[in-house]
Amino acid sequence: MATANTITPKPIYAPKGCNCPIMVHITESEREELKRIKQLKMRSMSATARMLLLRGIAQYDQDTLSAE
Repeated sequence: MATANTITPKPIYAPKGCNCPIMVHITESEREELKRIKQLKMRSMSATARMLLLRGIAQYDQDTLSAE
């Protein structure tokens, strides 16, 4: 009995709708911090960076609203 040739689907780590990649330059020390957080959260580097970006945007919005 022959098995069908199937392609294993590549795991998708980004939420649906995340299709706009950006490139960010960071220092070595910032990269080490990102690696440390990545290990704690058990996420990929890009997922960790996205999480921190979203938290930073929320904090920025909160600070901006409280300053008005």
